[in-house]
Amino acid sequence: MKKNILAVVVLLLTIVSLPSIGNSFIKNSIDERLLELKSFGLQTSKDESISTYLNTSRHFEFLLKDSQVFLNHLKQYSDKQIPPYVNSMLVGVLIGADIKYSNLPFAKAFEIEIYPMKLSPKMSEVLKDNDINFYKYTENFLQNKGVLYHIEYNLLNEDFTGYIKDINEKQTLRDGTNLMLSLENANFKGNGELLAPKELSSKVKELHFDVSLDEKNLNILLSKFKSTSILESENTYSTSVDVQTMLVTLEGTGNDVNISMEKLRANTSSNEEGKSIQFNSKTSIKRLEFSSKLAKFNMKKFNIDVALRGLDKQEYSHFAQLLSQNTSQVSTVSNAAIETSITKLLSKGIVLEIANFSVDEFSRNRDDTIKGFNIKSKFTLKEDKDLAQKRIPSLFVLIPNISIESEIRISKTLYKKLKNDSRILEGFNGYEKEDGDDYTFTLKFADMQASINGTSIN
Repeated sequence: MKKNILAVVVLLLTIVSLPSIGNSFIKNSIDERLLELKSFGLQTSKDESISTYLNTSRHFEFLLKDSQVFLNHLKQYSDKQIPPYVNSMLVGVLIGADIKYSNLPFAKAFEIEIYPMKLSPKMSEVLKDNDINFYKYTENFLQNKGVLYHIEYNLLNEDFTGYIKDINEKQTLRDGTNLMLSLENANFKGNGELLAPKELSSKVKELHFDVSLDEKNLNILLSKFKSTSILESENTYSTSVDVQTMLVTLEGTGNDVNISMEKLRANTSSNEEGKSIQFNSKTSIKRLEFSSKLAKFNMKKFNIDVALRGLDKQEYSHFAQLLSQNTSQVSTVSNAAIETSITKLLSKGIVLEIANFSVDEFSRNRDDTIKGFNIKSKFTLKEDKDLAQKRIPSLFVLIPNISIESEIRISKTLYKKLKNDSRILEGFNGYEKEDGDDYTFTLKFADMQASINGTSIN
């Protein structure tokens, strides 16, 4: 009997202490993340907590002390060069974060809200000098959490979901410029570290930006935006973007511009295949219209599907590392290093394949709509171990190693128009092969020999 009572007491004590244990465990996990953030250049300037028996909330304020370290961390996950001026504009930015969680271990996900609280001193000085009222408006906007990320994060499996707070702001500057920014229904979800997730997908119902002064106006509207990114490793990843509509208008400048695009879809990916890397890129646009005072252009069903295969993994990694270390002011030494790396990369051989490059129909200026073209091509640069010694004084040294196979289908109307408007198709004269309303061309080049539709052109 006593043993049973003792067991019950131990069990009850364990249950009662679970929140305390859970709070301690989660606190340690958060503190580990804070140390990680410090290594990225973020310094914790405030850490306040309120705990009850079942729940805990913590408020943090982070000061970006070393923007270069922070940007270097972000560059690991982006192939885009970040402009140098961004560095000075970020130093001293104050970021707030509120975290709420249950003290019961893994009872539910964290609730995290992240929001910029204060501009950097550099940016503040610029705004004060240009427009003190806009500076005060911006400061008030940030202090009221005008830009806010709400995240629900599962510490156990690192899954997260969240949204960006809707924005609907209008402001008039000192010179009379009217600004409008609207962001509606921006949601996201993913897995991994919040600063560098392994998977991330996002949706935005509408993004609208408008700036006007007197008769001049710039208007940008993006609706139904979707994106998905999966990062398995440095050389294995995929990204897709889907935009339902995009409108850009520029008026009152003497050369008004209107751009309208419908259903843009783009996918890029990279995969490791043994000792080589393959890149794939596919883009399609259902409709694109462009008009200005100088020109007008309409296009329907544009597609391009490209693959780059056979890149040596080791040489490509070295080349990518050189580019990441490169700055906007490239030295002679770095130029030479990049040139040498490119030479070694090309000496291993590559294959560029265009599975589809096509436009269904288009019109230009006041011309009638005409049928377009379709191109399929395979470009092969064979391995050349002696290429590095040739130093590549020009691209002509590569020609003996190149082979090309292309299938071109072009409407007769477009073909005749290009012949009349330019000299780009002069080399195809006399080789045309009719197929209904189209001309077709089979182009081959190998071993310094070229042919079109089976006829040598050497």
